[in-house]
Amino acid sequence: MNGIPSLRPEHPTRVHYVVLFGLCLAAGLAYVHRACFGVAESTIRADLGLNEKQTGWAMGIFFATYALFQIPTGLLVDIRGPRWSLFLFGMAGALTLALGTATLLVGATAGFVILFASRALMGVAQAGLFPASTRCFALWFPLHERGLATGTLQSCMQIGAALAGVVTGWLITVVPWPWMFVIFAVPGVIWSLWFYGWFRDHPEEHPSPNAAELALLRLQPESHAELHTRGPTPWRRLFTRRKLLWICAQQFFRAAANVFWLTWCPTFFQMVYLLNPAQAGSLTALPAFGVVLGSFSGGIAADRVLRRTGSRRWSRQGVVIISSAIGVAIFVAAYSNPPHIHPAMTGVGAFAHGRVIPSGAYVAAALLFLAAYCASIGNACSYSVTIDIGGRYTAVLFGAMNMSGNIGAFLFPIFLPFWVDGFSWAAVPLLVGGLYLMGMLCWAFVNPNGKVLE
Repeated sequence: MNGIPSLRPEHPTRVHYVVLFGLCLAAGLAYVHRACFGVAESTIRADLGLNEKQTGWAMGIFFATYALFQIPTGLLVDIRGPRWSLFLFGMAGALTLALGTATLLVGATAGFVILFASRALMGVAQAGLFPASTRCFALWFPLHERGLATGTLQSCMQIGAALAGVVTGWLITVVPWPWMFVIFAVPGVIWSLWFYGWFRDHPEEHPSPNAAELALLRLQPESHAELHTRGPTPWRRLFTRRKLLWICAQQFFRAAANVFWLTWCPTFFQMVYLLNPAQAGSLTALPAFGVVLGSFSGGIAADRVLRRTGSRRWSRQGVVIISSAIGVAIFVAAYSNPPHIHPAMTGVGAFAHGRVIPSGAYVAAALLFLAAYCASIGNACSYSVTIDIGGRYTAVLFGAMNMSGNIGAFLFPIFLPFWVDGFSWAAVPLLVGGLYLMGMLCWAFVNPNGKVLE
């Protein structure tokens, strides 16, 4: 009746899912920016008269500066808040990428210097993106939805990398390659302006969430109050806590294993199954998709376990340990699958034999897909646990964890050739599975309860 207020409960507006959408866009764009160089590497190398070592340094410097600036940019996020920080990181990432277009104006030597500087500066710019994203999740997502949020974010990273391969491969056929840097930078500028204008650091400052959504986001009022607190960062106390040290250790091993899919996996197929590069690339796409699917599924699984058990240990430790154990077993199965390859049939000359993909290669790709899927289920848990225990130091904790992971990712491609010299290419699945196993053992000591300084 008119004049009588409705007794039906108000439904949450779910604006925090728009926040997730915006952060996923940023993650996808960031991975397009970092992956496009690798796709065009041979074209760039030939055009500028560079060698593989030079372009290798231009690609690798990104990861060095990215790792070094994780903690400083995380500290900046904790001090200034994610809204201002994400605007800074988004604009800086786009502009440093676009700097590569200046190679059109100079010669080959100066062009290499510009590309090197562009990638180094972009590593600094992108370093704070994911610490800021985890800070957003801490402010905008309740505990029982953080697994979904972080799993979706990680899936979008890999989708961005996949899109970079497809789009860049087409783009450099229709425009000179330096222009791709500007073309890819434009969406980054647009995103930065949109997200800064729309987003707010705290839900109560945003005009869109209704009272029901604000109540949903305030399920842990003590944690929310802590996130509003400002003050100096107790560095010594933070970096002597076993909570943080074990989180960094597991990320070191897991990220080292994860980078296999982006680096040596195609070569593994070429060397063990005598495939040509195109065939190996097509089979590598299968385990890469397993990472995407596993990251997303892991986020959903962690949230469901938390809702059913109410236990962070089961939803964080339990999910990672069980899924990793299954993945490690599948890596062992993949090792037992490769056919015997005579030493004379290895090396570049073996590619000529890759006329037809042998059935063993398909079996290996399927096994590696399952292994990647299971091992990646735990990806969301590592992000979620830094939010759970970080409090107002969430961005710094995530920065420390991500720095450790990128050190592992930097070392793995260097170490793998030594492993092959000591064993064989066929034994590479044992190396990757062993790294996931070490990460799983570290998770046995990660306590997801309480705060890092309790």
